[in-house]
Amino acid sequence: MNQKPENVIHNKGRSSDFIVRIKSGKGSFIQGKVEHVRTGQIQYFNDYLELLMLMQDKLDENIYPQCDTELRTFK
Repeated sequence: MNQKPENVIHNKGRSSDFIVRIKSGKGSFIQGKVEHVRTGQIQYFNDYLELLMLMQDKLDENIYPQCDTELRTFK
């Protein structure tokens, strides 16, 4: 049986699903676009850090973590 912890914030209807399209170049160069599925907003990025920051900004807007989010950490 898979039970959820009691101290989880419930935010139903606030999806944080993303579609990420990445084009790679020479070396570690990347570029692409990230789309927030629920809103349809699209942002373009030119490196990994920018991609992560764009996604984190959207997660912050939606009060992350959500009820169905499984947080993982290195221990």
